[in-house]
Amino acid sequence: MYTWLLTGHLIGVLLWVGSLFTVYWLLRFHTQAPAAASDKLVLMERSMALVMDLGATLAIGCGIVMAVSHGGTHPTSNIFAAAGKGWFHIKLTIVVLGILSVHGILRARVGRFSKGQTPTVPQWIWSLLLVSLVGIILMVFRGPEMFAPKKTDATVQGAPTPDETPAPTPK
Repeated sequence: MYTWLLTGHLIGVLLWVGSLFTVYWLLRFHTQAPAAASDKLVLMERSMALVMDLGATLAIGCGIVMAVSHGGTHPTSNIFAAAGKGWFHIKLTIVVLGILSVHGILRARVGRFSKGQTPTVPQWIWSLLLVSLVGIILMVFRGPEMFAPKKTDATVQGAPTPDETPAPTPK
């Protein structure tokens, strides 16, 4: 079951991030486009915004199920309370403050463009999206290592612990 959830989560993330990029650039092009192209751009923006919503729903839904059922066997085992999972809390914070905020801003801009308004699309949205994605990638791939308990010299694999130190042989 975990493999299916992870697959759904990854597909959702790819759809979500890809459509976030697409909607952002469609909106940027729309501000410069001639009035004759406005209807077609609105249709493309609304279609990609729907894909963006579906990708976000799939990624968040599968992610929540995986986080809550982390460990699987014990009913109260979840990643929110597990030791050494500080990286996960940082990742969630980046998703909520970075990715979800960009999603909401872009969704609002698509609605305004659909009503015939032509608001500006600031560059800082793109910067926030890129910084958030880099932060998430770092937390996913390096986070578990950064927050893992530190090994001392005695606990290095193959090194004897103080209890296992061989007694000196008598002469």
